[in-house]
Amino acid sequence: MLTQLTMERLRRKSFEISQTLDNTESSWSQTAYTYILYYLLGKQNRNAAKRLAKAVSYNILMRENSALYKIEALLLGGAGLLEIYNDGVVAKLQQEFQHLRAKYNIIPLEAEAWQLSGIRLNNHPVLRLAQLAACIHENHLAMQNFIECHNNNDVRQLFSCRVSDYWVDILSRYSNESSIANKIGSTMSNILAINAIVPLMYAYSTYVDSQTIHDKSMDLLRKLSVEDNTYTRQWHYVKPIATSAFDSQALIQLSTEYCKRRLCHECPLAKRLLHRKGRISK
Repeated sequence: MLTQLTMERLRRKSFEISQTLDNTESSWSQTAYTYILYYLLGKQNRNAAKRLAKAVSYNILMRENSALYKIEALLLGGAGLLEIYNDGVVAKLQQEFQHLRAKYNIIPLEAEAWQLSGIRLNNHPVLRLAQLAACIHENHLAMQNFIECHNNNDVRQLFSCRVSDYWVDILSRYSNESSIANKIGSTMSNILAINAIVPLMYAYSTYVDSQTIHDKSMDLLRKLSVEDNTYTRQWHYVKPIATSAFDSQALIQLSTEYCKRRLCHECPLAKRLLHRKGRISK
């Protein structure tokens, strides 16, 4: 039953990915970049993340990937977030962005598009985009890199690039928080793997008709850590069920697609329970 639910969830995500792919002229690189941005920036900023992916495409980033500061200028300038700081380093990035903006006809977002208040600094869009810039500069984060991920460690290695001390320092000036991560942590890399990398691999395996890539996506999901969220806690309060992300994705599917929508008559768990009850009564 868990396998059935997980596959349902992956098929739905694969359909969404195919729609994004259609809107990117069948560019898997742009699609992958869009999904990484979408989940890296968090629930409060997903709409802004989608807009940024369109404003500053992956193709533009690759053209300017010879220097990290250019990627930082493109992502943070395109996001409209350079405007909220005022010092010499930011001024140079702003100047570089104005040059790149004219070169590629970029229409940046406004800073107001982002939810900045009430967010812990380790999830702040400025820090996340600086971290992503470092990862793109060093690893490119292309589909081929994702396909080569076999376990947790491979995923963490992809996202282990360190941002410069400058970004940690400038964010610290505006907060009392003492610990700011200079790279994407294991929890976020696990989230990115479960919600972006595995679904992308699964969708790509269908696109290129590769059983090998399909099996890799399933194997990776089974090796990723169990998710800890509202939905999984509700199930584990009764009894620990999930032993990997493969199982926790099934529980989330069960909660969101059946319990939350009150589709008890279609729920695979309800059907099994009723069937069992019927056998006992007989």
